[in-house]
Amino acid sequence: MFTLFKSLEAKSNETKSVVAKSVVPDDMTLVQVKVAVLGCMAQESINHHHMGQLYNHVVKKKLAEAAGYKNALEWFSQHLVDLSQASLTTYGKVAEAFSEDVARRFGMSCLSLLLTYEKVAGLEVDREEPGNTVIEVPGANGQVHAKPFSQCSVEEMRRALQGKRTPGSSKPMPPGAVERGEQYHLAVKALFPKVSTVEVQVRNIKGKAVVDFKGIPLEQVDRLTEVLTGELPPLPKVPLLEKLLPQA
Repeated sequence: MFTLFKSLEAKSNETKSVVAKSVVPDDMTLVQVKVAVLGCMAQESINHHHMGQLYNHVVKKKLAEAAGYKNALEWFSQHLVDLSQASLTTYGKVAEAFSEDVARRFGMSCLSLLLTYEKVAGLEVDREEPGNTVIEVPGANGQVHAKPFSQCSVEEMRRALQGKRTPGSSKPMPPGAVERGEQYHLAVKALFPKVSTVEVQVRNIKGKAVVDFKGIPLEQVDRLTEVLTGELPPLPKVPLLEKLLPQA
């Protein structure tokens, strides 16, 4: 019995030692903090990319339907209730288009916005090296600056999308219009995960934001009420990593 207690005590001390090692050292420098934070951010993107792969696996193999569920999202919503369905579909979309390494470098939110920008701008993005994609970002004064995707933040990507969707408008849309449109986009994509034609676009008509729902099957139009009357999903907040990563 004494040996057992000593064994348990040893394991407890070992656990405390591991916990103690996770505490931030007093002499940690700013450079070390930056590297550590970037590592955490990169790991988060990798985890989200893997979640997207798992979601895509369930969708492609029709595992949820085989188990008696309507679709993959229904299964996830019942068995992983804390997981945002909008985020899950975003992860799946990015994981299908980009590798884990690309997700680690640029972040899931920026890559998701890039895929939308690709459609709106009529571009062809290099899936292996998207960082060189030229993004036209409107400034505060309305002047457009071309810069590589690798140097764009999430906010700049949203402004670039707004600029592409409203090239002829002289008045800016109300604050938050693009973000709200993106929330509708995520909600509709989550509602119709298997319908590739579904799109939600926000247009600027003389400074007034107008939202278009496109490609929704006629027999399922009534399901839009679930989006219009329900709570909109939060926007993923994953910052761009590429310009912050230490240069080799």
